[in-house]
Amino acid sequence: MDAFDRASEIEAKLTDIALTNHFARQKTVNAVSASDCLECDEPIPTARQAAVQGCQYCITCQTLADKGKL
Repeated sequence: MDAFDRASEIEAKLTDIALTNHFARQKTVNAVSASDCLECDEPIPTARQAAVQGCQYCITCQTLADKGKL
């Protein structure tokens, strides 16, 4: 496998991850946001609840989740 094949493989994996994340977020668009973070139990600010419909995590925990560290 040469560098171009590897790059193409990585691009396909990243595209798959991006599409999976996109469709997962689509399902939560009309969902009710949690009032407290499911991970740390801290209150989720009402501004975040309104801006990100269906959010389940505070900003800190969501950042960790997005990086795969949660």
